[in-house]
Amino acid sequence: MFTTVGNRGTMHLGLCLRVLILSALTVPIRAAQPAPETFTLTVPDGPTSTLSGSSVSLLCQVSPLFNAEPLEVRWYHSSNSHSPALLYKDHKIQEAPVDPRYRGRVSLTGGMERGNVSLTLERVTLEDRGEYVCQVTSEQWYEKASVFLTVNVTGREPVLSVAEARGGGGQVNVTCSSEGWSPQPKLTWRNKEGTEIRYEQVLNTSDPHGLVSVSSWLLYTPSYSDWLACTVSLSEEAKREGRILPHMNTAPTAVPGVSKEAFIVTLVLLILSLVIICALCSVILCKRRGSMWSSSQKSRNHSDQAELGQRAAETKNLIEGAENKVPRPTEQRAAGKQDHLEAETNNSIEGAENTVKTPTEHTASGKEVHLKENIILDEKTAHPAIRVTQGKQRAQYIKEKDAEKPSVRTHLHVFSKESFSSGQHYWEVKVKDKSTEKLSWYVGVARENVERRCNVPLTPQNGFWILSYDKEKGFHVNTDPQPPITVAELTIVGVFLDCDRYTLSFYNVDTKSLLYTFTDVKTSNYFAVFSPGRCDIYSIRII
Repeated sequence: MFTTVGNRGTMHLGLCLRVLILSALTVPIRAAQPAPETFTLTVPDGPTSTLSGSSVSLLCQVSPLFNAEPLEVRWYHSSNSHSPALLYKDHKIQEAPVDPRYRGRVSLTGGMERGNVSLTLERVTLEDRGEYVCQVTSEQWYEKASVFLTVNVTGREPVLSVAEARGGGGQVNVTCSSEGWSPQPKLTWRNKEGTEIRYEQVLNTSDPHGLVSVSSWLLYTPSYSDWLACTVSLSEEAKREGRILPHMNTAPTAVPGVSKEAFIVTLVLLILSLVIICALCSVILCKRRGSMWSSSQKSRNHSDQAELGQRAAETKNLIEGAENKVPRPTEQRAAGKQDHLEAETNNSIEGAENTVKTPTEHTASGKEVHLKENIILDEKTAHPAIRVTQGKQRAQYIKEKDAEKPSVRTHLHVFSKESFSSGQHYWEVKVKDKSTEKLSWYVGVARENVERRCNVPLTPQNGFWILSYDKEKGFHVNTDPQPPITVAELTIVGVFLDCDRYTLSFYNVDTKSLLYTFTDVKTSNYFAVFSPGRCDIYSIRII
């Protein structure tokens, strides 16, 4: 259907167009549209999982996309709707009223100008699990949606034991138990060939903190070569395994024709025989050492006597042939020997001082001279808010709204172009100048198949081993629990990766001291990882 406009309508339409053009030229262009009268919220369909002690993003996006900065955003746990975890109002995060349990651990990092009101929760604890409500309110409308958070806690290593079965029949009762899991884990029995063994007996119990303990047992025929493995897991990354030989406690009765008492007597006699053999070997060795010392002493005495006779003959010849007064040969030889002894002593002391190094000097000099790598950053793996410059060895944070490809990825880092699979490698990163003050950064390594495009927690279980700095929390590594690292001043970090020993060490190059060492960095291929931090104008660079 079309509408005809007369002369008067044409003049009115022209005036409106001029006003719109003038407004477009004078009002700054925004990245998103203003808030509509109604809107909806988009959240994940299933629960969001994370590990205890890590960071997690609870995703919440307004639809259609528009600038959510003028709106009110409220995040709260369903069990405490009157005290929110975070309250954003009047273009800023309000200090009160908020739940004190979340103070200093929550933020909005999704990009509100693009309608992303996701909540980032740091240092997650088991008590943080449950339902969270995302509520967005405008002047005309409000909407809310729920996001469910599950916190995974990896329990302890399984404890396995073997006992004799009540019914006998040549079978044993093998038990596997592990505690400290959340949520309820999966328990699996396997034999030496990796075949899963079916079982029916399983028991799950919970402690007052909500952590689950799991136990299982099965009847098994003893074997002298096969072992059993018990695996308790939440996922492929979060699992524990224990192994046992099921015949260990029943071997004496499992051999036909041999009684338990006879086996014990045989074992005692064998131990006594070993003790007697060791004693005889010690006596023989002491006698050999004594005879060698005696022979050496006799040889030394004979040599001394020959030298004394030679000295006496030389002294007599010198006295008889001397026309002027000269030093006595015995004095001359004594003086010479003393000078020679002093020279040897000085050389020994100087040599000892030159060869012995302090552990710091040995570590710093050895790695700096022989192992220092020339790391190049891979721009293809960089977060859109990171700019790589200076020969691809400098990383700097830029404002995310100025980036060419805005991203909802939480972690801002870039990987190295080269990878390491064997040998020893060392590189240094200048994280700050003495005249500047950075807000945050982290450096370390990651395994090859790590999830680079997802917001997984930066933990060793997920393939990250890093040293971090945050102005509020200080220096720390991504372990659970986090050990305290006290550093007065740090401008250059030395990173030493030993692929053969599966260790990763961080050094304070300024003081030539060790900061921390990871001792179980096991993977087939490593990449170096660097982060200049978020909202920090100062860069980090490889030197």
